[in-house]
Amino acid sequence: MAVLLKQKDLEKFLAKIPCVRVLVVGDLILDHFVSGQVKRISPEAPVPVVEVKKEIYRCGGAGNVCFNIRGLGGNVTIASVIGEDENGTIVKNMLEEHRIKSFLLYRKNFPTSIKTRVIAGSQQMLRVDKERIEKLSQDEVYRIQEFFAKEIESFDAVIISDYGKGVVIPSLISYFVRLCHSYNKIITVDPKVNHFSYYKNVDCLTPNLVEASMGMHLPEPLTEQDIISLGKKIIRRLSVKNLVITRGKDGMTIFSDSGIKNLPAISKEVFDVTGAGDTVIAVMTLAMACGFDVVMASFFANLAAGVVVQKLGAATVSPEELKAVFNEYVFRKAI
Repeated sequence: MAVLLKQKDLEKFLAKIPCVRVLVVGDLILDHFVSGQVKRISPEAPVPVVEVKKEIYRCGGAGNVCFNIRGLGGNVTIASVIGEDENGTIVKNMLEEHRIKSFLLYRKNFPTSIKTRVIAGSQQMLRVDKERIEKLSQDEVYRIQEFFAKEIESFDAVIISDYGKGVVIPSLISYFVRLCHSYNKIITVDPKVNHFSYYKNVDCLTPNLVEASMGMHLPEPLTEQDIISLGKKIIRRLSVKNLVITRGKDGMTIFSDSGIKNLPAISKEVFDVTGAGDTVIAVMTLAMACGFDVVMASFFANLAAGVVVQKLGAATVSPEELKAVFNEYVFRKAI
């Protein structure tokens, strides 16, 4: 596929980002990384012993979408739920430190979701999740709806970041879709497989290939023609305006009014795909809010994803990194 963008397009995008205001609605997760070295096997069981050298906390789930927006200079607010616990305080402090505004509902006797990953060298050895899945109460739904009704004019776009922890439920989605359409605001969704029926009439849906096929109850592997049929089926069933299926090393397939297009993957080396979907939805939505169509927005998102998959854990991309990968891509692909 020929290069779609010129340097002036990237410069225009980056220049407009600071004026964009995005609301992210979804599940907040605390990511905990424990890294070290393995030098021996435990005498207690046939498992490696990791000698811990470093611990890092990051804001995951919908929080990582926010961090990706802030990393590029956009303005972002998150609406979510956390527990009144130490992990909830860590999440709240990280949001404040990065100037991410928030509308948070606090739950007593409720654990803020935390995922602990144990890493030896560059290899993830184990992941331990501590969480409790609990859907929004009617009062919580009302409070988020009331907040959005009052603040909708303050936003250019809404991202639904669904990690299946209970924030994203059908009544909330339908409310946001209805108001966004009424006020001509963009609404995009990074989906969860078992919630596919929730996302009707959104402006853009960004599943990966596994999510898309499982969401439509189709087995893998899929041929190119299968993927095209799958995309058409999703659009027909959910009435979404645009669909972008991310395909890892095979890039992206875009379904829009202008047809079906494939973008090749950018990255030459994939280190960790954790959070790549967060980067894709964040950058795509920013670009659409800046006035770019979904194909151009996908190209920006593809570039950004090519950066973050070379980093450990849920990561973000800076304007400088986006410029660098764009220049390298143009140099390698120019025709």
